[in-house]
Amino acid sequence: MTTRPTIFIALLFIYFNILLLPAQNTGLVNKPPVSTEQLELDSLLKVVRNHYYDKDYKNAIEKGNLLLQLSEEIGSVKNEIAASSLIGNSLLQRGDTIASQKIFEKSLLKAQKANDLEKIIIASIDLGNVYAISKQYEKAIKSYTKVLPLAVEFNQPVYLFLLNYNVGESYLELNLPNQASVFISKTNKYVNGLATAYKASQKSLSGKLSYALGDYKKAAKDFDQGIVYAKESDFKEILLEIYEYYALTEEKKGDYRKANELLKQYNGLNEEKYKLDKIAAVENAVAKFNVEQMEQELITTQYENEIAKERAARNTILISGAIALVFLSILTLFLFRNQSKRKKLLIDLKNNNYLLAVAKEKSDRLRMSKDALFSRISHELRTPMYGIIGISNLMVSDKAEAINSDNIRSLKYSADYLLSLINNVLEMNKINRVKDDLLKKDIINVRQVCDYVMDSARYISQNNANVHQLCIDESIPEKVIGDSSRLSQVLINLLGNAGKFTENGKITLDVTLTSLTDLECFIMFKVKDNGIGIAKDRQLAIFEEAAFIEHHHENEGTGLGLPISKSIIELHNSKLDLISDLGKGTEVRFVLRYELAKEKPLENNILQLNGNLSLLKGKKILVVEDNKINQVVTCKMLENLEIKVDTASDGITAIEKAQTVNYDLILMDINMPPGMDGFETAKKIRAFDENTPIIALTAAEQREVKKRIKDSAMNDYIIKPFKMEYFQSSLLKLMK
Repeated sequence: MTTRPTIFIALLFIYFNILLLPAQNTGLVNKPPVSTEQLELDSLLKVVRNHYYDKDYKNAIEKGNLLLQLSEEIGSVKNEIAASSLIGNSLLQRGDTIASQKIFEKSLLKAQKANDLEKIIIASIDLGNVYAISKQYEKAIKSYTKVLPLAVEFNQPVYLFLLNYNVGESYLELNLPNQASVFISKTNKYVNGLATAYKASQKSLSGKLSYALGDYKKAAKDFDQGIVYAKESDFKEILLEIYEYYALTEEKKGDYRKANELLKQYNGLNEEKYKLDKIAAVENAVAKFNVEQMEQELITTQYENEIAKERAARNTILISGAIALVFLSILTLFLFRNQSKRKKLLIDLKNNNYLLAVAKEKSDRLRMSKDALFSRISHELRTPMYGIIGISNLMVSDKAEAINSDNIRSLKYSADYLLSLINNVLEMNKINRVKDDLLKKDIINVRQVCDYVMDSARYISQNNANVHQLCIDESIPEKVIGDSSRLSQVLINLLGNAGKFTENGKITLDVTLTSLTDLECFIMFKVKDNGIGIAKDRQLAIFEEAAFIEHHHENEGTGLGLPISKSIIELHNSKLDLISDLGKGTEVRFVLRYELAKEKPLENNILQLNGNLSLLKGKKILVVEDNKINQVVTCKMLENLEIKVDTASDGITAIEKAQTVNYDLILMDINMPPGMDGFETAKKIRAFDENTPIIALTAAEQREVKKRIKDSAMNDYIIKPFKMEYFQSSLLKLMK
């Protein structure tokens, strides 16, 4: 989740826990008299704590062990816990997690034995910090949350803040921001009465949570407030953290300039802190040397008989000081090199982010170009298909062509198959681009849909001599609200696949009702065959678009049927389940939810509308179409309904005819040369005729047409090729 070292996060936990030590038992009243031994222990505790604050961890550990021993001798649990905390945290600072864990575990047992709630809380926090610094975040969370009820009972805001803060930070390290938010939100409640340093850390943590959740605006607000608190309390560690995450936040927002400025502030503060830490370390070493030298001089004046021995000790100290200075010099060089590497990494990150932005812009342009290409292909392919399918439909219904009925049906099947292939390619592109507004809500009869697709499957699978069986549950409602074309598309794809890979076998479509209420029902569809089956290693891949780039079987076709079916079923908030054994067959099943249908008005029921086709007799319609074949097909369809038809091959001619003749309806193609498309033509007609219905009759992509027609001068649209029933119902609806 974060780019920062885990060690830094854990040390923040330690920082706050150590701040608690001076305030222990501050809430107690009527304290009993303090013994001399206790006063000495308290004095020694201050010495140990000062060593820790001065980062003199060696002496903090040595003096802390002495404090621990003396506390155990007089039975002071308070000082035992405090000493253990300082010793353990000093060991943590030096990287010895194993030793610190043992100390904290022992300290926790003592606190539990004494039944001291406050000491149990402190020891549990210490132990949780060890787990956090060792990246054992689950154990850390368990250690913190185990004592949360005790902290609530003890009712000290500082402990409640610290525990919720540490749990939230640990969940963020596990990349679980939703779980973290529960605890981080509580820190805002407990931080109000605490020092400014706590407020700075709370705002930093809140900002990191918003960053992880993708709410970059709130993250920036929290970081701005955190910077104010951090500067006020001179809390450089948390200020560094805020600058780094703030820079990442602005980068996500796309404000690279501000991100760069924040990185500059981060680098400047980091260098400043590095220099101050180096100076402090040198000063501590010098101060330590001076103090020990003075102590040695005092001992010399008091014990002259031991001068030689003390001189040797002083020489040893000098050598140790020199060694310490050499060590600090080496450490300084190491830190400088580390900082240089970090700067280079930040520069590389900035350059990579720029390249990423350029690549994204290029990708967006390519996607837009692809969408435009598919839209154009949609029109260019569907336009001639409208002519082929339309003419074949007319020939099927023409009694004079009865002698050629088999040939015509073969032609129609080939045309339908080609259209299905075109639709599959275009459909995959459309489903990949948009996931909304793709399902119709019409009254459908599931039985009729299944009968239709089963007849189609039998015809498609004639060459493989398969037996097709349809089993439909009688309790399935007769009418439901759904998208029959989508259901047909999925079932035809599944039955078609079953037919391709089954020879002289049996293919079954089993439709059962799984649940029924007054408002909805759930229906399971199962397509089963006893064909060649699918190998285990290919069962997941066959639902992916790219799975069929390399063919493994001569009957595989384009391989788009199953990916499209999967996408359509996902639009229904369902999924495809596949069960297959190689050589034994395959079963594909899915469950769809449908609302139960109520009777709709006459104009929305195609079956009822078709009974009133006589209302169209004698109506006059203008067909505006530049493609001669499609013009002939549309005119023939209308003439079969005894409608008077007039034609125009371009927009200018259409406007002239609309000005001189009163038409009952105008069918308008959208893409027409030269220079005036159907939308512009309709707009000009509306300038002198506001009443005549205008229907866009086009082969363009449906979503594109639907978006444009909303604010156009047209009343409705029909996508070519279309079902004759839908075409007739649209005419009746606008000319009733």
